[in-house]
Amino acid sequence: MAPILLQQGTVLTHEHGHVVILKEHDVLVEGNVIKEIGKGLSLPGAGGRIISCRGKIISPGFVDTHHHLWQTQVF
Repeated sequence: MAPILLQQGTVLTHEHGHVVILKEHDVLVEGNVIKEIGKGLSLPGAGGRIISCRGKIISPGFVDTHHHLWQTQVF
């Protein structure tokens, strides 16, 4: 499976029970594993897919089970 790079999104992570907001960050996914979260990431080697997430929320590992649930993460 080719890696996927989600670029320049607002990444929501969790630390000690609190939501941490990382603006304009990238998420590198290889297979079903999040390999790295940071700024200015690039795809390893040739191939893969880059998806622009500018203006979008990326919530690694979060499965949205209800269409209103995402709202609680940004407040």
